[in-house]
Amino acid sequence: MIRTLTAVFSILAVIALISGISTADEKKENKYTTKKFMQAVKTGGLHTKVIKGEATEAERKLFVAYVKALPANKPPKGAPESWKKLTEILVKATEAHLAGKEDSAEALTKAMNCKVCHTPHKVYPPKT
Repeated sequence: MIRTLTAVFSILAVIALISGISTADEKKENKYTTKKFMQAVKTGGLHTKVIKGEATEAERKLFVAYVKALPANKPPKGAPESWKKLTEILVKATEAHLAGKEDSAEALTKAMNCKVCHTPHKVYPPKT
């Protein structure tokens, strides 16, 4: 009887631990938020340096980190499926450009077009 209770409590403890870990992970804020992406990459001009091939290795790594984090971010408005599709296009264009594929600069420039994402996903007027 005691062994059975110990086994049950052990299983419950493991389930509680796993549940706590997944809840804690869900509460963690992505350090590469969409707002920070816009400030560093678009407004800061990092995307232009990457597209032109003028970015340093550290700048390229930062750009890739921001871009790869975007699909996991929640869109401020609009369908999450649309957000995922648009951000995945940006990820693929970035990977192709950094791999030196032909016509990749044009594809990355097109994927970085503000209006493509802003129209379905940006809240107007912007929150402060």
